[in-house]
Amino acid sequence: MADALIAGGWAPSAHVRAALRSVPRHRYTPEQKLATAYADDLAVVTRRDGTGRATSSVSAPWLQADMIEKLRLHPGATALEVGSGGYNAELIAHTVGVTGHVVTVDIDPYVVHRTRRLTAEAGSGRVLVVRGDGALGAPARHVPRGGFDAIVITHNAWDIAPAWHEQLTEGGHLVVPLEIHGYTRRRPPTSRRRAARTGLDLLRLRPRPRVDGPHHPGRRPRRRRVAAAFRGRPGTRGLDEALLGVRHEAPTGVRVARGESFETLQLYLATRLPGFCRLALESERDTGIAAVPGGAASAALLGTASLAYLTHTPAAVDGAEFVAHAFGPLGPELAEQLADAVRAWDRHARGRGYPRLTIHPATASDDDLPVGDLPVGDVLTKRSTRLVFQWPGPDVTHRPFETDAPTIRTAS
Repeated sequence: MADALIAGGWAPSAHVRAALRSVPRHRYTPEQKLATAYADDLAVVTRRDGTGRATSSVSAPWLQADMIEKLRLHPGATALEVGSGGYNAELIAHTVGVTGHVVTVDIDPYVVHRTRRLTAEAGSGRVLVVRGDGALGAPARHVPRGGFDAIVITHNAWDIAPAWHEQLTEGGHLVVPLEIHGYTRRRPPTSRRRAARTGLDLLRLRPRPRVDGPHHPGRRPRRRRVAAAFRGRPGTRGLDEALLGVRHEAPTGVRVARGESFETLQLYLATRLPGFCRLALESERDTGIAAVPGGAASAALLGTASLAYLTHTPAAVDGAEFVAHAFGPLGPELAEQLADAVRAWDRHARGRGYPRLTIHPATASDDDLPVGDLPVGDVLTKRSTRLVFQWPGPDVTHRPFETDAPTIRTAS
């Protein structure tokens, strides 16, 4: 496992490489076979709720190594981990050495008990396991004078909790898998001192969206049902009837080869298009209302009694072409908006990586956006922060958006 991670470039530093070679991962995943425990690309689920949904896991080794690298740890450092499991905390403990210290906090008493037991049996003695609400950081009595040198959040986070910045020392680093319109990207380390202005790049999380095979257009729906959850967004009134009507199609002319990643397209559409949402199919109840590729959530736009979503159809030679499908009276207009955005991504952002991202206090006003505290860009407002995305292109202007883009689910 360690050799594979090092060969893959996930662990360039000597301290992290030594930790991967020294900390026995199987001791923190005793429920699994050795082959599963040491698979470099597998997360190991350690707890599920009554519905079978995973509520706690030991993350894939490549991701743990990469996030620890981004913490920029040094011998003697103090670190806070939010979301416990044991293995990741012990990797950090090995990286910071005998003079360092790690606090890991989790809200689930079962996870806390399990982590305490496993670290006691196989750990370094330098990991303190605490029960608490990770959104509040570590309990005050466990916060070092001046704050932690590094804080890592091991679960998806909708926002950046104020406590994480407050408990971070000046010059410290924070790594967060940040949710943006339902998509998750990792926020790399940022100094507390410059948190409001430092430039950040979004990094990919595998698996990546790809075109892996032919896609067949959807059938005419036999029955209909649209369910959606919204916060401060227009509802789905009228979509039942719209989805039984004529489907409008808008080819984009943008093609992707078989196996080619288009991961930045999702975020580009989510941060640039007002009315953005995601369309998802309940696969066990799918009636073919929408031709969503592979049953995955698809980028979509919502209008009054109208909906447009992005799909792809086989290209003439190889791969596929993106096509916008739409229903309802505003369908053609929405489809063209979606298709235009895909073309803009193709011209200006494709192959250039993720946008520059800056994160600011939620108190920063729109009046500050053009010339003041916030740079020009596409703005996403969350509860505690405002995110400003700066994509390449000639039409980069202020575009304030709300958060919590809905996911529309179609079923029988």
